[in-house]
Amino acid sequence: MWELIKDKYKFIIIVVPSVLLYLLFNSILEQSVIRSISYTTTLISILSFLIGKYLWKYVYIDFFKKNICPDFNGVWIGEIVSNFDSEKKILIPIEINADFFGVKLKSNTTVGYSYANYCQIIRTDSDQFELEYIFRTHNHSPSETDTTYYEGAVKVIVTDIDSMTMTGLYWTNRCWQNGKNTAGTITFKKSDKTFNSINASISEK
Repeated sequence: MWELIKDKYKFIIIVVPSVLLYLLFNSILEQSVIRSISYTTTLISILSFLIGKYLWKYVYIDFFKKNICPDFNGVWIGEIVSNFDSEKKILIPIEINADFFGVKLKSNTTVGYSYANYCQIIRTDSDQFELEYIFRTHNHSPSETDTTYYEGAVKVIVTDIDSMTMTGLYWTNRCWQNGKNTAGTITFKKSDKTFNSINASISEK
């Protein structure tokens, strides 16, 4: 998320607190120049970690979500329409953990689990927010014509920040050696449910 902030705002965020802290240590607390610089650097590093990792969530208002980056944190339900069977819609839950230092994505279902070894949020030239990731899936119960392990990629665009909906495309190399690798469309909607409750409802269908 940090890379989505414009350079001029990054400059303000870094320089202004640094100058104020330096003046605090040097002028008010009457520390030497070297100690003031050292204390300022240390405190800025600690504050940057705490704010960028944890505290930002408590002050991340709607203005920031629409102008800097949406809050991707939470559980999402994906609906897949595949070229393997275009009449069948597949539901898959994912969980995203994002902060100012990076984005992590994983999925656990009753038949396997997936995780992203590359995941990034991008702001396009048209000022839209795009999520792209490469994932690995481990299938716990493959059929005779299936595989236990495959990889794929997803690229989706946030089409509605208020309802947190993303749409786009995906592809996999699942059973590629048999010419059965899949691709299709995928739509994600943010949910307030947990993985377990989502998997339970999917299993009942």
